[in-house]
Amino acid sequence: MAVRLLFPTFIFEVDLLNDDLHPNDGLTKEYLNLLKDTMDGMRQRDPEGRRISNAYTGWQSNDGCETNPIFAQLHKKISRVFTREVIPFHGLDPSNAIMQMGNMWANINDFSAWNKPHLHNGCWYSGAFYIHADGDEGSLDIIDKDCKVVSDFPHSTRTPTSYSIQPTSGKLVLFPSGTMHMVEPNMTNKERYSVAFNIEMRYQTNQGRFPINEDTYNQDEFKFEIDSNGDPILK
Repeated sequence: MAVRLLFPTFIFEVDLLNDDLHPNDGLTKEYLNLLKDTMDGMRQRDPEGRRISNAYTGWQSNDGCETNPIFAQLHKKISRVFTREVIPFHGLDPSNAIMQMGNMWANINDFSAWNKPHLHNGCWYSGAFYIHADGDEGSLDIIDKDCKVVSDFPHSTRTPTSYSIQPTSGKLVLFPSGTMHMVEPNMTNKERYSVAFNIEMRYQTNQGRFPINEDTYNQDEFKFEIDSNGDPILK
């Protein structure tokens, strides 16, 4: 029997602190410490911050990190990843479809802070970058909005309704802006530092989107057989 995945949500993850990355692609711990210090200064100047999806405690800045020169290097790395990985994956021509950073804001989640389920309207992709996190200060949960059935729905680990991503320093997560997501409460006494952002697209010509190369695209790339135990046979 063959199984075909339809309408999947694509989540891109990369560790920008990975030592195997080219220096032009990765970031250093020293730079992350600079970002952390910068966010501390932002919170000192505006201790109230703003309230949008953040709940109970925690601090969120107003938009503006996208124009702060301290964040320029991070912006550049995100742009490189998006242009080289995400744009070609969706069949767009990187020379014509240019990503444009929209708004970016800073988040500091302390004990019991969390973010309500929400999505990001008005853009194509959204993302989060973790500046200071050990992985146990509350996961990023991706939530399935698509009702698979209208009646009985037996639980299965292969058909989850949410997926958790553990935040660690240097991790970059990109996802379509219509993806429902939330941040679980931070039940530690540590503070997690992150920035969130939205990405827009700008086209160089009136041709708009380019089709995926038919010579390389396989319409069955998300189709696979299953074995006698019901497990996927992945090639």
